[in-house]
Amino acid sequence: QQMSKKNHIKRTDASDQQPQKTLVKQSSEPETASLPRRLMAMLYDTFLLSAMLFCTAMVYFAILVSVSGDLPPLTSSIENIETGDVVTQLEPINPGWLIYPVFVSVYLGFFIYFWRATGQTLGMQVWKIKLISNDKKPITIRQSLIRIAAASFSLAILGLGYLVLLVRKDRGTWHDRLSNSQVIRIQQDSTINTK
Repeated sequence: QQMSKKNHIKRTDASDQQPQKTLVKQSSEPETASLPRRLMAMLYDTFLLSAMLFCTAMVYFAILVSVSGDLPPLTSSIENIETGDVVTQLEPINPGWLIYPVFVSVYLGFFIYFWRATGQTLGMQVWKIKLISNDKKPITIRQSLIRIAAASFSLAILGLGYLVLLVRKDRGTWHDRLSNSQVIRIQQDSTINTK
């Protein structure tokens, strides 16, 4: 009877420990971020990036005007200035081709900086998602460029690369697979309760 009791205790202990191992294994796999969370993070980042590009354009045109000297001469007194004269003196300033690489540099730098530093843009921080490489390391600059190019192409064709998440969430988007990276959801409480 004592032997049977010991065997029963061992079987009970083994059955109690088995679910614990399963829980640990499941919790070690990060959860792929859903499409709504990604889209909301993109919306936040769009507003922030638009503001950055607007400020960049203001600084660019200020430098361009000061260098080219296109400001109208202020030789007349305020009493002699008429609205029609001011309007005729205002001419559109040609920004030149240099503004395009400046905008592209700001656009790329925004994502590369945040992805390399923390894996999260400000929009991603708000919506609790993070970008990591498939080997669980921070992504490289090469991966970032591939991801940006693939994501831009995906958006250009009506977001087909994003819509695959609705079919197979575990496979990721086109730019996830091409850049060997993944966007995961950050859990509020990562502690595993094995009791």
